[in-house]
Amino acid sequence: MPARHASPTGTTGTHSGRLDGLDLARGLAVLSMLVAHLSPVGGVLDLSEYLTAPLFAVVIGASMALRLERGDVGAARFVGDNALRGLLLLVVGLVLQLVYRQIDVVLPYLGVLVVVLAPLAVTLRRLPVLASAVAVAGAVLGPIVVDRAREVSAPGVVQDLLVWTATGESYRLVSFLPMALGGLVLAGLLPRLDGWRPAAGISGVLLATSLVVHLMGRSTVEGAAAYSGTTAEVVAATLLAAGAVTASFALLEAVRALAPPARAALSPVLATGRLAFTAYTVQILVLAAVSVARDGAPDDGWVVLLGTTFVVLGTCWALEHRLGTGPLEVLDRAVRVPVRGRHAGHTGHRGHTASA
Repeated sequence: MPARHASPTGTTGTHSGRLDGLDLARGLAVLSMLVAHLSPVGGVLDLSEYLTAPLFAVVIGASMALRLERGDVGAARFVGDNALRGLLLLVVGLVLQLVYRQIDVVLPYLGVLVVVLAPLAVTLRRLPVLASAVAVAGAVLGPIVVDRAREVSAPGVVQDLLVWTATGESYRLVSFLPMALGGLVLAGLLPRLDGWRPAAGISGVLLATSLVVHLMGRSTVEGAAAYSGTTAEVVAATLLAAGAVTASFALLEAVRALAPPARAALSPVLATGRLAFTAYTVQILVLAAVSVARDGAPDDGWVVLLGTTFVVLGTCWALEHRLGTGPLEVLDRAVRVPVRGRHAGHTGHRGHTASA
């Protein structure tokens, strides 16, 4: 398989419909990630290659906008917290890459995204037209930046920064940033999704538009292949991910009208969405252990896919029900700018982090 995905950090301890919808979307992204990593076949399952990383990026943008909308943190504190969280993603991602090399770990790329997106979110969250324009400009200019950056030869850390920002084979900031800005715009729509029918209708429009853009892109010289970073791929993937988010809201509202056993079926996916940082780490540890047991054999296989999915979802479900959170989520909440003065005792609630 040409590329691998990873999930960003995120957790919640509150269960309003709006946040649960994002949790479900993030849980869907984790499932899509596992399919992209481990499925032994292509076909319709190749959709996960187009969906996973863009869905995480869109959710990051939407979560940042909603965090700012709550107004429980100032702009400077928000930017500082996300700078530290971005660094945490980068460091953990580098460690996990050493643990298991068959997956191209996305966490460093998302860490850079969190750092860069935070000040943009502060500036653009109430200017959806301008945010949309910046996202489109990024999608158009991104391929040019990638081409120019790949002509640059730089040593050491500078080369790593170039990889994370522009020259990565599968992931890069210049592709993720328009997607996350799309999530920033989408956040303004989410509170207005009243009932499953409007959410499903909007999702249908977004998914259909994504398909049209993808087909148009395939007819061009640049193409629209997953991970390519072409304008068509970035735009189509952003629309696809936004459609998946609104579909998650629609599904959640529809399931809530059903009997308790049907609602309970979503519990493991919701828990996984809330503990996505832990979910990703568990995935790496499981696959590293499987690799040792199988003497480094490729990980694509039904047994590995089903087994890893069971362990990841089961671990997240058990952790949330026993402890209310996961270990990586605890670390994520601990990484924030120290507060001085009479509000120093306030640590914020356990809702979505800005890097979620």
